[in-house]
Amino acid sequence: MKDFLRHITFFILPFILLLIVYVAVDPFMLFWKYDNLNNYYDNQRCVNDSYRAIRCMDLHEDSIVYDSFIIGSSRSEFYYIDEWKRYIGEDAQCIHFGQSNDNLLGTYQRICYLDERYDEISNVLIIMDSKYLSDVSAHKGHLFRQPWQVTGENDLMAFNVEFLRAFYSWDILKSSFSQQSLLKNELSFEYNSIYNETYKVGAEQLIESNWNEYVGHIKDMFYKFYERNYTDSIADVAIHTEQYKLLQELAEIMKRNHTVYRIVISPLYDQVQLNPNDLSVLHEIFGKENVFDFSGVNEFTNEMTNYYETSHYRPKVCKEILRIIYDGKKDTQGRLPTGTHRATLR
Repeated sequence: MKDFLRHITFFILPFILLLIVYVAVDPFMLFWKYDNLNNYYDNQRCVNDSYRAIRCMDLHEDSIVYDSFIIGSSRSEFYYIDEWKRYIGEDAQCIHFGQSNDNLLGTYQRICYLDERYDEISNVLIIMDSKYLSDVSAHKGHLFRQPWQVTGENDLMAFNVEFLRAFYSWDILKSSFSQQSLLKNELSFEYNSIYNETYKVGAEQLIESNWNEYVGHIKDMFYKFYERNYTDSIADVAIHTEQYKLLQELAEIMKRNHTVYRIVISPLYDQVQLNPNDLSVLHEIFGKENVFDFSGVNEFTNEMTNYYETSHYRPKVCKEILRIIYDGKKDTQGRLPTGTHRATLR
């Protein structure tokens, strides 16, 4: 019996030690209390966007009742709250409630969570695209899965196991130790830019002043930008029976809450236009006045310096989109913004 216990201890002890290290270091900010969790620049380790938002809601539960939410994939991060408040009111209590690689199912689940948690959902800004609309799958992976608070307590164990597995994956450990970031309680994540250079995700990617230094250089080296596929200029139909049902239920929740909402179809680098049938369905469900389609070929997508890479457009584009969808069609000189007629006149 003693030999058996020794053998069991020999095999179990390493796992216990690994678990203790994981909880103590808290690499993804899942366990300990942290201030200002919704600040992306200061809290890049909390890589699951919607979980970070929920923890921020919990942190300020006694002092802030959030009523305004920006929802979408990582592209929604560039719609800055301070800029949004100019249109919905400075008194609005706003928070980003996005999710990397977000989809229609994820947005629906999070809106349901907000409907249960808060008495009122005053304002919602949803950033979507054709792929987002077509996808109604439950995403896996620590970056992309919905928090257990959204999907249910039965998912608590699976949620934490996903993060534990991710931390002890070779790629993250190698990155962590190479940057000596475990000692600083930080993790490093990187992406490749359109001009074949590598940048750390975070302030270096997001802050406009850093990016502006590259604009002239980019224009001189435009050949390094990804080529666009002009053969598929209109996306396939994305909204089918399941999508239609989720969109209807979303609209019902926001109608019940008397929510003021805007839906933005992103101006993506590939210049593929949202299928007209999908746009008609969105108009039918949410109202033509609330849906703004910036997909396809327009002044935003024609300008290569509006993009970090093929997926993310810059904050200056988001700023102009906010002006258009809340202030109307014309600029300060009374001119209709070139290429945005689809968004404002359909």
